[in-house]
Amino acid sequence: MIRTYQANDRRDIEELVRATGNFNASEISIALELIDICIEKPQQNDYYSFVFEDDKTNRVAGFLIVGPTPATTGTYDMYWIASHPDFYGKGIAQQLDRYAEDFVRERQGYLLIAETSSQSSYDRTRAFYVKQGYLVLSQIADYYKPGDDLIVFGKRVDQAKS
Repeated sequence: MIRTYQANDRRDIEELVRATGNFNASEISIALELIDICIEKPQQNDYYSFVFEDDKTNRVAGFLIVGPTPATTGTYDMYWIASHPDFYGKGIAQQLDRYAEDFVRERQGYLLIAETSSQSSYDRTRAFYVKQGYLVLSQIADYYKPGDDLIVFGKRVDQAKS
């Protein structure tokens, strides 16, 4: 079940992000900072956070942070989408992605953007985006550090679901 993030989910999300093995301490800190903003400032409209709670175990199996891109009309950033490795292959990230699409569409948005790294540890992530219908919009060489490019994916979501 996908639901709005609650304050008591913070520890589970931190454990989930660490368990993926993809994120360094700084990136984990950024994820938690965004989560904290969602809880501490419920009136803000920049970030919206959701979790996928496994019905059988009641564990947080995935999470999503999405929000409108500043200075745009209808473009949204997918700041985070991740599932716990214990739940890989169960379609959780796919369900969260569909949820993000619906979220954007309900707000008359039309474009969903996701950024990721070119490092081989992100091969699974990039394959996920392609499988979900995202296109590579740009690639910036050495963005994160030498040899680690930024890859920007995007997907139009204003069309009716098929």
